Amino acid sequence: MSFDTLKDDLLSLTDAGLKYAKSKGADQTEIFVSTQKSINVANQSGMIQAIDGRNEGIGVRIAQGKKMGFAAMSSLTDEALKHAVDEALTVAKSMKQDNEGFEKFANKMKPAKDGILDHNIVALTTEDIVNKTNKTFKESKEFDPRIISATARTTSTYGGYAIANSEGVSGSTSYTAYIMVNFVTAMEEQERKSAFDFSVTRSVPEDKNLGKNCSEKAIKLLGSKPLDFTGVLPTVWNPIVMSSFWQTSLSNSVNGRQVVEKNSYFMDKLGDKVGIPELTITDDGQLPEGLNTSEIDYEGVPRQSTNIIEKGVLRSFLYDSYYGRLGKAKSTGNATRGQDYESTPGISPTTIVIQPGSKSFDEIISGIDKGVYVMDSVMGMMHSNRISGDFSVVATSAYLIENGEITHPLNPITIAGNLYKSYLGIRNIGSDSKLLPAVKTPTIAFNGFTVNG
Repeated sequence: MSFDTLKDDLLSLTDAGLKYAKSKGADQTEIFVSTQKSINVANQSGMIQAIDGRNEGIGVRIAQGKKMGFAAMSSLTDEALKHAVDEALTVAKSMKQDNEGFEKFANKMKPAKDGILDHNIVALTTEDIVNKTNKTFKESKEFDPRIISATARTTSTYGGYAIANSEGVSGSTSYTAYIMVNFVTAMEEQERKSAFDFSVTRSVPEDKNLGKNCSEKAIKLLGSKPLDFTGVLPTVWNPIVMSSFWQTSLSNSVNGRQVVEKNSYFMDKLGDKVGIPELTITDDGQLPEGLNTSEIDYEGVPRQSTNIIEKGVLRSFLYDSYYGRLGKAKSTGNATRGQDYESTPGISPTTIVIQPGSKSFDEIISGIDKGVYVMDSVMGMMHSNRISGDFSVVATSAYLIENGEITHPLNPITIAGNLYKSYLGIRNIGSDSKLLPAVKTPTIAFNGFTVNG
C-alpha cells in the first residue's frame, strides 16, 4: 500500500468486510484493519541491531443479539478478511452468556483531524536510521572519557487504521512518528551514574544533541553524597519523571471503566476540587504533535480534547462508547486497542497535557530553602497503589537543593506520598514543557512528600 492512498485502501477492506458479514447473516458488525511499517535501530556499546518490518492485520467483532464474537487475522488479504468474519460469527453464535452491557457499536459522527504527517519519514531507509543512531551514540561516547557505556535507539514508523461498522461508521486515519531514546552510564572511582533522554516527534527532528545532553547529565551526577536525614521536603520533578507520575496517577483514576466498576479514587469526585487552582489537565486527542492524535479512535469515534481537571476541579472521565453508555456519559474518543488488531477496544488517554505555569525552572529552585530535585526516572512508580494513590519510589538521579540553589548530586533516595492528594500539594508548575510518548508536561514542584536517604 502506498502511504498516499493508505486511508482509502484500508477503507475499501472494511467496506468489503461489512458486506460479507451481512451476507453471512451477522446482526451487527465492526471491521478494524491496520498496517504499520517500522524501522528500529539500536547501537548498544557499538553493537548495531536493525529491524525493519511491517505489522498488519484485521480484527472483527460481530454481535448476534447480545452475544459477542471476536476474531483476528495477521493479513490484509480478502481471504483473511472473510476468515476473520466467519470466525467471529462462529464465536458469537457459540457464546452461552449475553453481554448485557452491549447495545450497539459506535455511532457515525464527523471525524476530527489527523496530527502532523511527515512524508520524509516514509522515505527514510534503514541506512538513514542507522546513520542517525550512530551519530547520537558517537556524541554520547565522545563527550567525556568517563562515559563507559551508551545505548542509542531510534524508531521510525508510519501507518494507519480504518474502522467501519453496521451503525454507519466508516473512517480511517494515518500517522508518522520518530522516536529517539538515549541511555548512558558514567563512571569515576567505582561510582556509576546513569542518565537518559527522549525525543518524540511526528516528523524527522532537527539535530538536538541528544547524545551530548544525555552524557552531560550523567557526568554531573558523579560525586554524589548521602542525604543524611529523613523529612518532609519540597521536591522538584523534571518532565521525564513527571511523565510516569501522570500516567500512573491518571491511567486508572479517570478511566471510565474503572469509574463504572468503582475502582477509581476519583469516581465520586466529579465537580469537586482535587487540585490547586493552577492545575489544568487535558487529554488532547487533537494535539498536532501528539503521537496518538488521529481523526478517529479505535472504535471510529472522533478524537477530541477533554478537560479532565480544570483550574483544580475534576471535570470529566475518559470513556469509550461501551463504558460511556454504562456510565451515562458520551464517549470521549478514548477507545484504544492494546495489541492493535489482535485485541478488542479498551480505554486509554491520548496525550495528557498539563497546562504550563508562569515560573521558570530557576525561579522554582530559587524559592526553595531545602529540598530535592528529581530527574529522568524513579524506580517503583508503576507499582504504586492506583486505587488509594499511595506510592514509594527510589530516585537514583537526584540533587540536593539548599538556599535556592542546586548544590550536589545525591545517593539514591526514597520518596513516599500519595499520588492523588499531591494534586492539592503542588507548590509550583513550571513554564517549561516537554513532549513524551503519551504526556506533555512541565516541571512540577510538590510539597508534602517524605524523603529518606
